[in-house]
Amino acid sequence: MVAALAVYIVLQFAIAIWASRFVNSEADYFVAGRRFGVLMVGVSVFATWFGAETVMGASGAVAEEGLAGGRADPFGYTLCLIGMALFLAYKLRDSGVMTFPDYMQLRFGARAEVTAAVLTIPTSIIWASAQLLAMGQILSETAGIDLGFALFAGAVIIIAYTTIGGLLGDAMTDMVQGSVMMGGLVILLITVLATGDFSFSRIGPEQMQWRLTEEDGTKESWLSIIDAWMIPIVGSLVAQEAISRFLGAKSASIARMGCYLASGLYLVLGAIPLIIGLLGHAAGFEAESTDSYLPELARQYFSPLMYTVLMGALVSAILSTVDTTLLAVSAIASRNLIERVARNLPEPRKLLFGRSLTLLAGLFAYAIAASGETIKGLVEIASSFGSAGIAVALLIGLHSKFGREMAALGAMVAGALASFFGEGMPAWFVSLFDEATAQSMPGWTQGYEGSYLFAVLAALAVYLVIGQLESRGLIGDRKKSPAAIDAPGL
Repeated sequence: MVAALAVYIVLQFAIAIWASRFVNSEADYFVAGRRFGVLMVGVSVFATWFGAETVMGASGAVAEEGLAGGRADPFGYTLCLIGMALFLAYKLRDSGVMTFPDYMQLRFGARAEVTAAVLTIPTSIIWASAQLLAMGQILSETAGIDLGFALFAGAVIIIAYTTIGGLLGDAMTDMVQGSVMMGGLVILLITVLATGDFSFSRIGPEQMQWRLTEEDGTKESWLSIIDAWMIPIVGSLVAQEAISRFLGAKSASIARMGCYLASGLYLVLGAIPLIIGLLGHAAGFEAESTDSYLPELARQYFSPLMYTVLMGALVSAILSTVDTTLLAVSAIASRNLIERVARNLPEPRKLLFGRSLTLLAGLFAYAIAASGETIKGLVEIASSFGSAGIAVALLIGLHSKFGREMAALGAMVAGALASFFGEGMPAWFVSLFDEATAQSMPGWTQGYEGSYLFAVLAALAVYLVIGQLESRGLIGDRKKSPAAIDAPGL
């Protein structure tokens, strides 16, 4: 197992080094020179989206909660990819930008661009940390080494080859990783179905419920259900990790078709961990933790060869997600923050900044992964915090001429504040300094139901109100309508 993983990782390095020969500019590094066809976009977006939480977290969540545990994976994130195809891919690619904050600058101005960048970078780093944590768990499980050392080793490997190859290297490795994932999961499902202990007839009606039952026997509220669906669908809609993939397409039509292909792949292959979670629970299998459900089940029931195949699929899912996430952070930090200050940099300097920021993002992600949070917990934070206002402003800005800079800024600030209070962040923040004070804070600081839904509605309301004031000339400078009304893609 260890030897197979070593050979596989060496192959990723070889591809990254080969791809680095074609990376001579910032555009080469961040959008692969816009060389991608439909297949490359589709498989690359799918491989990026299909991360550790899909394979490891989803199967355990479904085993514990039934179909309700699969609302995010695979169903919510599949709908998110369809939303990208319908509302983002064509117009963003047609505008010629490299990051979505680039478009915020074209449509709303520099302050909107910087605000979107500042809100996006932390969530992307948290997303990367979830994948690094999963990688560490797999290395620890397969090699029998300490989790801390395994996490460090996995981080070094991923950060190194991502820094070298850029998006072109990532996309090439995605083709390998995506193929391994697809083959591994299909073989895994066939193996499970051929094992006598697993049978669809054993799945009870309680596992087929979309609504959770609380510990006291009451049903989950509809507000919580709507919120649970909105977090993956809307919260991840403006993820630069996937956006960067279709921005590398040869044309806007290819970008859109690639997203449709990715959504189909995600639904079909994402259903496999869901099925295994249902079958495993029905067979009475229990794991030590939700995150380790699938690896533990495979170790108990599968042959060494099948276990190796599964580990290959898991490693592929993780590598293809975390490398893109690190690049997304460096792209936004470089283009939308650094270059706002240091203008007219030569291409070699831009490329150096890009690679340096990829390395720095990886180090931050490693530090968060080592903090002890679970994969599922990290992913939920990354999917919800700060994205509500960005999604509102970007979607309205792409598809209408309504609203200018102040409306976009207001929506992003309102969405971020609503998420901050809704998720109980103030108590969490205070606990960093004084645990006793945090525990004594009022109950509303611990979060409330429907927090993400409220954040989206708050951002939308603020955008509409300020947009009306702008249109009447009551606020904002009508003469300074930043590239605004004639932004590409409108």
